[in-house]
Order: sequence, then C-alpha cells, then structure tokens
Amino acid sequence: MAMSSSITAVSRLVHLTPSISNPKPFLSPKPLFTLFSLKSSSYSPILSSSSLNSSSSSSSSAAAANSSITMSYDKQLVAAKKAASLAARLCQNVQKGLLQSDVHSKSDKSPVTVADYGSQVLVSFVLQKELPDQAFSLVAEEDSGDLRKEESQETLQRITKLVNDTIANDGSYKVSPLSEGDVLTIIDSGMSEGGPNGQHWVLDPIDGTKGFLRGDQYAIALGLLDEGKVVLGVLACPNLPLESIASANQTALNKASAGCLFSAQLSCGTYMESLDGSPPVKVHVSNTENPEEASFFESYEAAHSSHSLSGSIAKKLGVKAPPVRIDSQAKYGALSRGDGAIYLRFPNKGYREKIWDHAAGYIVVAEAGGVATDAAGEPLDFSKGRYLDLDTGIIVTNRKLMPALLKAVQDSLKEEVLPSL
Repeated sequence: MAMSSSITAVSRLVHLTPSISNPKPFLSPKPLFTLFSLKSSSYSPILSSSSLNSSSSSSSSAAAANSSITMSYDKQLVAAKKAASLAARLCQNVQKGLLQSDVHSKSDKSPVTVADYGSQVLVSFVLQKELPDQAFSLVAEEDSGDLRKEESQETLQRITKLVNDTIANDGSYKVSPLSEGDVLTIIDSGMSEGGPNGQHWVLDPIDGTKGFLRGDQYAIALGLLDEGKVVLGVLACPNLPLESIASANQTALNKASAGCLFSAQLSCGTYMESLDGSPPVKVHVSNTENPEEASFFESYEAAHSSHSLSGSIAKKLGVKAPPVRIDSQAKYGALSRGDGAIYLRFPNKGYREKIWDHAAGYIVVAEAGGVATDAAGEPLDFSKGRYLDLDTGIIVTNRKLMPALLKAVQDSLKEEVLPSL
C-alpha cells in the first residue's frame, strides 16, 4: 500500500523508443530516476523531470519561457487524434460483440469493460510512440488494481489480445506484441495527479460507460493541460452521426452508425470530421439569443444529473423544446456544432467532478465560441489535480444566452435542493 501511495503521488512516465529492426518491446536505454521495475513487464516507469520539485530553476525557466510566447500544439494534436481514433476502433469492435462476461464491477460499483481498459492502453501507447521525445504524464480514469486479481486473469488476457489485434490491424507500429505485464504497466502510467505545473494528458478512455453498454452514446475524451490550462482536446464519438441530432428521436440516434471526431486547439477553433477520415470542417456553437428557440442537453441517466432541476431551469428560461438526453461528452461535441444551445449538469450534492469528465469537452466547446462555468458563473479550473472544485454544477451555452441562463440556474437552486450522495 505504501508503494502504491507513493506512485500515485507523482507523475508516471513510460518511455517508448523509436522502432528499430527486430524491435524489442519498448526498453528505455538509459532510464533516469527509476522507481521500480516489473519482472513481467518490459516497461520501466520512470519519473519525468517535469514531475520533480516545481521550484527548481530549470522548471521555473521553462515556465517563464512558455508564458511569454504563444505555444503551438500541432504535433500533440495530431498524436491525440491518432490515439483517440485507434481507441475508438477497439471500442467499436467490442461494442458490436458485447458479452456479459466483458463487464465487471470496480470497487465503486460502476461498470468497467475490457474496452475501457483497452482504450486507455492504446491511447497511452500511441501518445508515447508519436511523441517519443516529450515527457509523458497522464491523468486517466483507470488503474490496474482490479485486473491484478486472480479472478480477472481471463479479462486481462482478453484486453491484451484486443490491444495487440488493434495495433497489428492498424499497421502503423512495427512492434512486438505487448505482454500482459506490459498492459498492466501501461494502464498504471495514467496515475499522474496533474496539477498546475508542466504538461499533463487527461483521458477518459470511455466516457459514458453505461451508454456504451446499452449500445448508445459514448466518447473517448482526451485533453492536454499546460500549466493548468486546457490547450487541446479530442472527442472521438463512434455512435454520433455527422448530421445534426437536434431533431433526431432517441431510437434513430441510437441506430446511427457514423462516428465523429472533434478536435480543438487553443486559439485555433474546433473542427469535426468522421472517424473514417473525412476532411475536417470548422464548427461553431449556436448563435441563438432567444431562449424559446434554444434546446438543451442533459445526461441520459437521472442519477448523473438532476432532471427535475434542469426542467425547472428550462421553464424559468422559457425553453420550449424537450431536453435531448444522451450519454458522455458527446454532448459537448454536439453542442459545439450547434445541435443544441445549452448543456446542464447537476449531480447529487457531494459528488466531485473529475477533470477527465470535462477537459476535452470544455475546450471543444470553448474553441467553438461557447462558454462553460459552474453554477456560480466561475470558470472551470483544471489546475488543482484530478478533481474540479466547483459550485454545484456545470452549465454550458453561448455567450449571448449565458447571463439569462445563469440567473435561471441560481433562481432554481434557491427553490430546489439537490439530493446528497
């Protein structure tokens, strides 16, 4: 337990070396600051210099230099799109043949699938292969604790096979197959705590797990923090059609086979393309100023967000259209292209939002001209570690509607108390 706690407290880095003839599985030739090695794994988790004391002179100098220029994240964005797209391919294959045995429960009782773990492995793998010269820190949802249990060996074997098959079928990386030990180590490379210093990837390998299990909406959500700010984001939404879902009924939406990839980079706008690689098109949030013409998104599961509170807010605002209820950060993507004008999220009192549930979606909407705040109108702060400390809930809309929406939210919160966990 002490070793686990110490590992969690630092950024975790796994170096992958460039491909060579007769490649060996990803050995870092001269690992520095080695924390430990796993006999069953060819990976060496090491501590990156960016994870060391932020008061060091080199880190301070780098931070000062970064703050004085406009950074370009083009290489990171290309890598992120590749990573999310490959993970989406694995998830699509699993969802097609979903078996009950693919699902088990974590200690918090939320369902986890082999696709959830496999997605995290692929994203981490691709980012490190595509950006071999950059320090790697990943804040991700899953860890390998449950998979290391004896009863999970069959699940681990299936994850390993799915990952290796996906890498082989893609053909971009000439590498030896990953072992089960490699897979466990890669999963645990997502144990960074994030924070205000350096760069940290933020991943939800399957956002909307329940939607995934139902065959509905889900997203692979990947963002990048730089000095605590979200600077790029990618949302791979395999079941979201390229066409607007503003008027689609739930049955038609669930049967949609096309998939969308949203990508955004700081000061560069938001773009949408198909997961099959259609030319990207720039998107923008709805420009509506009239609440009566606005529609709003909310979580499909009532346990994830108070439907009654959202209804009260919509009534005060004058919204006439019924809510569109879909799972995951696919809502952020749909909002970024104007399918709706408002997204409301009000979980039970005491629930702490995780940064991976919003980082990618946040910048996708922001770069499309939208704005996201908490219920007090304060901006979302992703610099405080793995959790968002915010007031009550999250509201997202365009800048024209935000003043009226914020008033309706605050008036409704005075009348309705959210249930506690």
